[in-house]
Amino acid sequence: VQCRDSQSRFYPFIGYNGVSSAEECGVMCSNCPGNNQGGLVLRGFEYLGSGNECYCLVDFGISFDETLCEGADFAYDDVYEGSGEIVNTSPRPGVQCWKVSSPSSSKARKSSKAPKSSKRPVRKLGQKND
Repeated sequence: VQCRDSQSRFYPFIGYNGVSSAEECGVMCSNCPGNNQGGLVLRGFEYLGSGNECYCLVDFGISFDETLCEGADFAYDDVYEGSGEIVNTSPRPGVQCWKVSSPSSSKARKSSKAPKSSKRPVRKLGQKND
């Protein structure tokens, strides 16, 4: 499944090739852009197992390219307009959607602003469609 925001929009992202697992993808995204590089807020990530690709999802509105994160292979900052917390998904075989969890995730209302720590937990959304 693919991650979407509250208005069902896809997110801008910084991408990495050659990623062997969702766990590795999460670590890469936590390192960059997960440490607030360029003012970006990491919302979550998508892992495409069939292509070994990792998409680090960020809010729309800040210009960036793959040079922001060392080792990144591609970036899309102006194609998708998603922002805010990941709340929706859409089906896509072979894609996993993982969301950055806020400390208040056990409460009914979640903060719309993710904390900036790179040690944030993530949780998988939707079903795995490998």
